[in-house]
Order: sequence, then structure tokens, then C-alpha cells
Amino acid sequence: MNALVPAILAVAMISTTVAAEEVDIDQRNMHIFCASHLTLVNSLANGSDNGDQSLTLLAKLHREEGRKLGATASHFSDVLRYLRNIHSNDKTAWVRLSAQSKRLCLPGD
Repeated sequence: MNALVPAILAVAMISTTVAAEEVDIDQRNMHIFCASHLTLVNSLANGSDNGDQSLTLLAKLHREEGRKLGATASHFSDVLRYLRNIHSNDKTAWVRLSAQSKRLCLPGD
């Protein structure tokens, strides 16, 4: 089972109604995942939330895009809590999620 599926399901379960305009839920969820994962990776690598400026900037950009699509602070905190749990308790899933994050969240090919 793809490790990203539980993260997306967690986001979908906490989804709230957004503005009347059509929202691309997949894009919103991707931005929530990316912002949360990059924030956690940055924190783990640097021992604080004030680490690498490029990761901080990327996380901020994903957070802003997610908010434009209706993501709430609760969405981000719930996914971050889920990712912290995965990091602590399921290293195989963490590796898969990190590979998915690299593919989805970082600029480049």
C-alpha cells in the first residue's frame, strides 16, 4: 500500500467546507502534505523550526498555496502530527513518504 494514501485520507477526513468555488482537493491535499513534510524534515535535520532557509521557504510556499485552496491550520497540524507518528513508529513508511515528498514537493524533474 502506498504510504501517501493514509496521509491523504487523514487530510480528507478532516476536510471542511470551503468557499463556493470549485476547489481541487488533490492539489490542496498535496500542498498540505508538502508543507507538513518539509517542515518536519527541516525541524529534524536542524533540531529546530528555524533550519534550512530553502526548506523553510518551500514549506511556506506550499502552505500559502494550500490556504488559497481552503486548507486550515487544523489540516496542517493534523498531517504534521500524523507524519511525526510515522517518523517515530514506521521507518519503512517514512522512507516511502519522504521519497514521495521529494518527487511531489521539490522543484526540478
